Amino acid sequence: MGTLDDVNVLIWSIRGLIILSLVLQSFLTLLAPLRKRMGGNSVFMSSLWMAYLLADWVATFTTGLIFRAGSNAGSNAGSNAGSNAGSNDIMVLWAPFLLLHLGGPDTITSFSLEDNEFWIRHLLHHMIQLGATVLVIIRSDMLLRPTVLVFIVGVIKYAGRNYAFYRASFDHYGDKIPNVSFLEKTAASESETESHDRGIMLRGELGPYGTIKNLLVGPLLSPHRRDLSRRAFLKRQSGDVLRVMEIELSLLYETLYTKLPVVHSKIGYVSRLIYLVCSIGALMSFISIPKYNLRKLDVWLTYSLLISAIALEFISIGQLFSSDFSLLDHYYWQGNRAIKFLHWEVGFDHMSTGVKNRRRWSEKICQQNLIANHFSDCPCWLVKLANFLSIRISNLKDRTLEDQEWRFIFYELTRKARGAETVEAGKRLCLQRGDGILDDYVNLIWSIKELDYTESLLTWHIATEICFRVDQNAAADNANHRAISKLLSDYMFYLLAWQPAMMASVSIDRKEVCKLAYRDLNDFFTERPDLDVQRLAEAMFNNEAPRSYVLRVSGYERTSVIRGAHMLAHQLRDRNGDFPWELMSKVWVELMCYAAINCGPRVHAQQPSKGGQLLTFVWLLMNHLGLGTQFSTEQHSQARGTELGQDQP
Repeated sequence: MGTLDDVNVLIWSIRGLIILSLVLQSFLTLLAPLRKRMGGNSVFMSSLWMAYLLADWVATFTTGLIFRAGSNAGSNAGSNAGSNAGSNDIMVLWAPFLLLHLGGPDTITSFSLEDNEFWIRHLLHHMIQLGATVLVIIRSDMLLRPTVLVFIVGVIKYAGRNYAFYRASFDHYGDKIPNVSFLEKTAASESETESHDRGIMLRGELGPYGTIKNLLVGPLLSPHRRDLSRRAFLKRQSGDVLRVMEIELSLLYETLYTKLPVVHSKIGYVSRLIYLVCSIGALMSFISIPKYNLRKLDVWLTYSLLISAIALEFISIGQLFSSDFSLLDHYYWQGNRAIKFLHWEVGFDHMSTGVKNRRRWSEKICQQNLIANHFSDCPCWLVKLANFLSIRISNLKDRTLEDQEWRFIFYELTRKARGAETVEAGKRLCLQRGDGILDDYVNLIWSIKELDYTESLLTWHIATEICFRVDQNAAADNANHRAISKLLSDYMFYLLAWQPAMMASVSIDRKEVCKLAYRDLNDFFTERPDLDVQRLAEAMFNNEAPRSYVLRVSGYERTSVIRGAHMLAHQLRDRNGDFPWELMSKVWVELMCYAAINCGPRVHAQQPSKGGQLLTFVWLLMNHLGLGTQFSTEQHSQARGTELGQDQP
């Protein structure tokens, strides 16, 4: 039995937490959609992550406090709780709102893919929270009508979130992938015109259950499906292809991280209608109830909850109909002659500018350079403190991907794809990591074939930086390739240093190789402390190569890449003192493609929620061009479909 002061503190705590829960829901509803574009902003992502976790905790904790307040009111009846009777009654109405808040906004259900895999845990939590809310409601018959209406809304909202978790888990994500052979027979039975083939292909590619699902969890794609995709993408411009892949990855994000696939259905629309009717009914019911025994603060807080629930729902409806999922579905169901959104020749060219050019990812390419990283802008005392605490300080930057840079990458991939007429040829080309470009350059091929991928990448990264600093006056026809080489070099080193999950399958002994490179570079820098990054690179090119450390790794001796980079930089320079920047940029494209196709599909699926990665776009484009590893013969594809429990026509 608590004192009057204890009860007042409890009630004020509940009021404060209710307001906090409402603020968190508004924050998530309005700002969660920006995750696709601002995923690379650490401040924004940290704030969103804290709001996501705090929203569930606040709602659950506040429900417990309301239950406790109700218990105290019952035990203190007739003593010191009379003055708080009205507050105790109105708090019963607040409990279903917390269930509604636990359902969360439509724009974010999971923060990471792992959240979806624990859908059973979320379901159990739902049942417990539902039971606790029922126990709160049955303690009082005051305000029963609006309470029941809000309770129905909360159940609908929370059930939708759990179903979204279930649908997005990888055990069930591919449940509704259409049979590949059926799609191909459907395509074959339609008009055989070139334009219509593209429409059929894209309807499968970009439909709610298209090729991108097959790449993640579905059966291997057959050669016929591969040829349909390859033929269409080889004939399009780089900018159009990029926009279509942006839409594909946006659909993937909406499917895995939001409720949009759930609410965008017949059941979803019916549930939304019930939600609005019950919410408005609860507001009207509360307006008509006498409030002479209720505190004005509690009344206005309840009005805020009711009006906010309706307002946020209308905002969610607007977000739903403006999403790529809804826009795609709208055009998809218009029929074969009116597939305006997916039809390359008609639809894409006639889409509204706002829809076509909408930003669907950050469009930023992170950059980090091994040599420039030694020249931090931080004060010396901070650098020493960071070294003492084993904290790494880096000069991590980002820049926008320019059209000409994407055009060059697209051109290189299409050039490679034209030589991949068969599935086997495509898989063979995927194994190239620079040797496809350097086969005719005997003096350079050692940098690829005699080193593992991590050593090759670091060797080319350091050599590229040295050449970039030395060749300040590159010819005009080489300037663009010089910039592309620098862009991809710094980007691939960023992936190696900061995105180990994306490079895990290709970066063997990453830490050991980088450790040797840092050690040699530190020694070279220590001997010349007065040099800036420009003069240091020139010194590395003009002077003797740094002495090489040898480290025993996994039973064999490995030499630092610094010496190899010094030798490679000299071998790249021709007799006229020029550097083959076009050749170097092509090597970097192959190094990037090798990492992209070997990165796991689930790792790629995580990137749209983090702002997107160029490597993921390269991976998706390679598969569209038939350069992936998930293609098989017709017989193998059918057998794989049978193993997954799909009916064969």
